[in-house]
Amino acid sequence: MKRVLFVCAAALMLIALISACAAPTPEPTKPPAPAPTQPPAAAPTQPPAPAPTKAPEPTKAPEPTKAPVPTTAAAAPVEIEYWQYFYESKKNLVDQLITDFQKENPGITVVHTTFPYEQYNDKVAASVPAGRGPDVINLYYGWLPLYINSGYLAPLPEKDFPVAQLEKDFIPMVQIAKVDGKYYALPTAVRDLAIFYNKDLWTKAGLDPNTAPKNWDDMLNAAQKMTKVEGGKMTVAGWRIDMTNQDHNLYREILVREYGGIPQTDDHKKIQWNTTPGGYEAWQFLTDLTTKYKVSDPTLAQDGPTAWLAQQAGMMVSGSFYLGTAKSNAKFNWGVFPIPAGPKGQANMGSFWTHGITTKAAKDPAKLAASIKFLQYLTSAATMKKWTPAIGELPARAELLKDPLFANDPNLAPFIQTLPVAQATYFVDEAADRKTLVDAYDSVVLTGTDPKKALDTAVQQAQKLFDDYWATKK
Repeated sequence: MKRVLFVCAAALMLIALISACAAPTPEPTKPPAPAPTQPPAAAPTQPPAPAPTKAPEPTKAPEPTKAPVPTTAAAAPVEIEYWQYFYESKKNLVDQLITDFQKENPGITVVHTTFPYEQYNDKVAASVPAGRGPDVINLYYGWLPLYINSGYLAPLPEKDFPVAQLEKDFIPMVQIAKVDGKYYALPTAVRDLAIFYNKDLWTKAGLDPNTAPKNWDDMLNAAQKMTKVEGGKMTVAGWRIDMTNQDHNLYREILVREYGGIPQTDDHKKIQWNTTPGGYEAWQFLTDLTTKYKVSDPTLAQDGPTAWLAQQAGMMVSGSFYLGTAKSNAKFNWGVFPIPAGPKGQANMGSFWTHGITTKAAKDPAKLAASIKFLQYLTSAATMKKWTPAIGELPARAELLKDPLFANDPNLAPFIQTLPVAQATYFVDEAADRKTLVDAYDSVVLTGTDPKKALDTAVQQAQKLFDDYWATKK
């Protein structure tokens, strides 16, 4: 009976993960419809799960670099299932990777299943009590604590994924996927943030498009020069603030640090956004962009990326994952520059989607062995070299960041430049954590709440999330 209750509780916890998450996810080519700072609260509809997509049989596919061989050999034949949310460029690339993997491992069939992003966690949650679902799954790193706590993910076998070797090969932010000394997931790629800017609007405002702002005062100055108001209505935002996309990360992990604060304690148990004067100063600066300096308007376009692509915004904060969308859809001259430094130095926020092996797969020796092989293939250097040009995310293996193919790319270089100072935020519930800051920002810019009071309320709400989570770990 206790086991049944636990599984049901796990499913409910996973359902609660639903995120309108511009934070972790690449922005789709067709952005969703909710308003910029007040996404609808209704749960997504639940159409029947789409039929799994089987990768096509290879036709003279090039021989890939062989993935490391796990110590547990996979029995043949065996079929495993890989789940990820639908994002066209990622789906197409993974289909090709599966084709190559199956050519190299003819005894293993990988079924590739995708779901719309808004339904993803619902589908995963529904598979828990039913004993169905994937063997290898792609998850946002910020969801890991809830998935691990629910018993959905198995730790990666140490003999196949030695901790010391992983920490030598992968960049440091990946270590946030280690819980109680064990890794539960590994990424193919990582992301951090930078400023996307419209070079045409930049030039029109009398700014040098080849000179990047060095600090936030420079950013504000550029934003003021590009902002346009006609008939009392803003038509161009110099800098479109969008808390539901990346600006909650901008505040929490970047501005707090650059103004002298630390977002949370080292043991991840106490939220510290408001424990230093810098935390309040950073929040005041962010809200002042709309309320005082009026370089942004939350009603301008449905969100930041939409405004930027429509040339209604001179700048926006986004991640390297957005490069593909910018290349495909921006009908103007654009560029990227690094996150500027604050009064106390430079910081950045790193994140990643990561691959884990489910407890369902771990119970079947043949599926576990095949899943290990596939995970090693997905996180190999050879796969990363294909991933970055296709998707825009940065390789998770440190050695590849020095590759001239990436380091000399003018759009990737600003992201690589600040990757050494990028830190991945520890979340216990990413969607709920984000909502605390979205609501706080809305209360300031839409209803005139005192910024200090709004931030204090957000801290109290976020602290409760952490207190409730850690109470389950005692």
